[in-house]
Amino acid sequence: MDSGRYIAEPNTYRQILRTSARILICLILLAALTYISFSLLRVNSLIAGLAYLLLVLAVAAKWGFLESIVTSIAAMLCLNFFFLPPTLTLTIADPQNWVALSVFLATATTASRLSTRASQRAFEAQTRRAEVERLYALSCSLMMLTRPEEVGAQIANLVARHFEFQGVAFCNSLDGRIDCAGKLLGQLDAPLLREIASHDSSHFLWQHKSGAGAEVFTAAVTLGGKLLGSLRAAGPPISQPAWQAIANLAGITVERLRNQAAASRIEAARQSESLKDLLLDALAHDFVTPLTSVKGAITAVRSEYIHEPDEDDLLAVAEEETDKLNGMVNEVIDMARIDSGHLQIRRRNLSPHDLIQDCLRRMSSLLDRRPTEINLPEDIPAISADPDLAAVALRQLINNAVKYSSPRTKIEISGNQSEGMVVISVRDEGPGVSPDEVDAIFDRYYRGSRIQSSVPGTGMGLSIARDIVAGHGGRIWVKNRPDRGAEFAFTLPIAEPEEGE
Repeated sequence: MDSGRYIAEPNTYRQILRTSARILICLILLAALTYISFSLLRVNSLIAGLAYLLLVLAVAAKWGFLESIVTSIAAMLCLNFFFLPPTLTLTIADPQNWVALSVFLATATTASRLSTRASQRAFEAQTRRAEVERLYALSCSLMMLTRPEEVGAQIANLVARHFEFQGVAFCNSLDGRIDCAGKLLGQLDAPLLREIASHDSSHFLWQHKSGAGAEVFTAAVTLGGKLLGSLRAAGPPISQPAWQAIANLAGITVERLRNQAAASRIEAARQSESLKDLLLDALAHDFVTPLTSVKGAITAVRSEYIHEPDEDDLLAVAEEETDKLNGMVNEVIDMARIDSGHLQIRRRNLSPHDLIQDCLRRMSSLLDRRPTEINLPEDIPAISADPDLAAVALRQLINNAVKYSSPRTKIEISGNQSEGMVVISVRDEGPGVSPDEVDAIFDRYYRGSRIQSSVPGTGMGLSIARDIVAGHGGRIWVKNRPDRGAEFAFTLPIAEPEEGE
C-alpha cells in the first residue's frame, strides 16, 4: 500500500522573496520600537525587554518561527546595545546582564516556538473543520443521487464543486468508463486510472504536484474490500485523510446506486412475475373456457345435423383449428407455470398403459385416424409421476410427431424398463432431426431450420416436456431412426410397491 506518497517541491523564488519581506518588516518594527523606547520614552532595560518580548510573540503568532527567531536575536542585540550598560556598545560590563540576555533570548525563543505551534495547530484545526464541513456537504449531495447510469459524472462534478478542484475524473471498474469534470491540466492519465480501477488488490493513495503547481490526488475507490473504481483530482491542497474520505464517500455512493439498481431490477422482475400470473389466469379462464365451448358446439353441430359436403369440410377445418389454438394456449399456460415456479408435482403410482391411452383419447381429433401403434410389455411396472404433467409431456411428443410427419405415416409409442426407470418413446416417419440441432431442439422457442417456415408452432412444446421430465428426475432425448424419422424418448422413475403388494 502506497500510504500517501508525497513529492515536496523546493521553495520557489517567490516564496523566498515573501519570507525576506516578512523578516525586513520585523526588523523595521523592531527599529521603530527601539527608537520609541530609547529616544522618546527612555525606558529602562526591564521595560524594553518586555516590549521586545511582546513584539517577538506577535511576530510568531502572525507569521512563524523563522521570522520570530530572527526578531528574537535582533531584539537581544538591541537590548544589549541600547539598554544594558555600557550603552551604545555591545560590551557587557555586569555579568548579571549576560544572564539577563541569555534568559531573554531563551524566553523569546521558547515563546516563539510555543506561539508558532499554537498558531499552526489553530490553523490546522480550522482547515480540518473546513474539510469536515465540505465532506459533510459532499456526503449530503451524494446521498441525493438517484441515477446509477450517470454515477461517475455526478461524483466528479460534486467533488469538484465542493472542494473547488480544477478537475476531477472518475473511472468505473465495471466498464473502464472515465467521466470528467473541469480541467485536469494534462494530469488525467487515463491508463493509470483504468489500471487502478481494474486491479483486484489495489489500495492506492497518491499525492504529488503537477507542473503547473497544482496538487494532484489519485485514489482507488473501494468499499469493504471490493474495488469499485478510481478517482483523480487536481487543485488546492487537502489533507490525506480528507482525500481518503472523499474516495470512501465515492465508494459508498457507487455501491448504493448499484444496489439500488439491482433492487429496481428485482422489483421489476417481481412485478413482471405478478403480471405473468395475471396473464396465466386470463389464459386459463378467459381463453380455455370459450375454446372448449366452441369445440363442443362445432362437434355437436357436425354430429347432430346433416350438412352438405362443403359445409362439413368447413366445420372440420374450424374444429381442427380450434384444437390447434387450444393446444397453443395450453403450451403457454404450462410454460408460464414452469417458469414461475408454481408447478407442483403431485406424484402417484401410474400405469404406463393408462397414461398412453388417456393421451391418445384426448388427441383423437388431432390424430384423425392416423395409424398408431402401441408396444408395451404386459408386465411393465407402474411409474411414480404426476398424471396430469406426465400426460402433458407425452402429448407434446405425440403432437410433435403429428406435425412433422405425413398424415398417412405411422406413429409408434413404446415403453420398456431400464435401470430403475421406465422409458417411453414416440417414433415418427418424418424428416428426422439435423445432427447439429439435436442438442438445441429442446431449447425454448427453438424450431428446426428445415421446417420452421412450413410447419406452424411456437417452439415451446419440447421445452415444456423437458422441464416436466427433469422435474420428475428423468431425462429426455432424441435420435434419428436408421430408416426414416426421429425417436423422442424420456424416462420416469419406477413407482415403489404400495403396502400390501
